[in-house]
This record gives sequence, C-alpha cells and structure tokens, in this order.
Amino acid sequence: MSKKKELANEEWDFSVLERAPRTLIHRALQWELDRELGSGREPFLKTAECRRALASGKGQGSASGVVELGKASDKTMPFEESHNFRIDWSQPREELTSQFGQWLDTQEKNGRLMRKPALGKPRKPLTMLRKMSIVRLKANDYSLRSATAKFTDKKRYVESLHKINWTTASREVNNALTRRRGNLKSIERTTGGKNWKTGVYRGA
Repeated sequence: MSKKKELANEEWDFSVLERAPRTLIHRALQWELDRELGSGREPFLKTAECRRALASGKGQGSASGVVELGKASDKTMPFEESHNFRIDWSQPREELTSQFGQWLDTQEKNGRLMRKPALGKPRKPLTMLRKMSIVRLKANDYSLRSATAKFTDKKRYVESLHKINWTTASREVNNALTRRRGNLKSIERTTGGKNWKTGVYRGA
C-alpha cells in the first residue's frame, strides 16, 4: 500500500466555515478556485482576513457583497438620488442581488420603496468547498475509507463528506474551475491584458 502524502488541514478541512455568513463562504470558494488555477496565494483559512473574521464572531471580514459608502455629489433629476457603493466581486450574482435587495428594503422607512424583496439563498458554496476537499484528498491518495481512518480528529467534517458522491465531485469542481477560468480571462481583457493575479488580488 502506498504511503499517503501529508495534507495540511487548511487545504481541505473547511469545517470552520460551516456557520459563517454566505459572503465569507463565497469568498473562500473563489479564493480556493483561484489557487487551483495558479494564483499562488496561501490557503484562505490562513489569511489574516479569515482569521480576523472568525475571531470577531461575526465571520464576515472584508467579504461584504454590496456596501453603501454614502451619497454621491452627482446632479440628479427629481425623485432621484446618487449613491456610492463598494461591490465585492467574489460574491455571486444571487448574493449581490440579495444584498442590494436588502439595501432597498431599508429604504422602505423613508417612503421611497414599497416592495419588500425575498431574502435568503441556499448555502451551495459550502457544498462546493466540501467537493474541493474531496478532490484534494483524492489527489493525495486518500479514499473515503482511508481519510476517515487517518483524520480521526476531523471526524465530523469527514463524515459530512460521506454524503457527497466522490466520483462526481472531481467533475463538478473542474466545471467550476472552467467557469472561473473564463471569468478571469474576461477580467484580463477588460483591464487591457493585465494579469488577473495582479488585478484580482490587488491589496490582498
């Protein structure tokens, strides 16, 4: 039997994110997909941002989605207002739409908006992170059985991987990487060919 390779916990054990807000989970997934594509970054769980977010108890960190920065000074027409927003592009369309909907919801109190949006989305990115755990375990010669036997201190998280089809996990992660690779190429085109590693992680 071949000797199993050493695999750091932060490479595959995402259990600390199970109770984190969707925004942080989306950010972790995007970060880890980019690592698979060669970003050269350290594991998201080792970043200062992640440590601060988890230590704060709020779990959000700088992963925010849609944040209003205040009113802008642009001239407007009657019934209009001009606002500045910060957009976290690590969040998927559904999350950004939901958060902007929440911002609109807060405008009900001033009489500008009368319709309350539907809130809440499934925590699908956490499932994808679990599938990435499986891919990385398999890449280091672990099977479901050997991972269960080896990582006894991670029993609860490994048991959560039992619910996922290990055969199809690789295909689904590869599909996600293909979509992300296309997004990164589009980013490079819109920034005049600037390498995505520099543009996406500016200031990280």
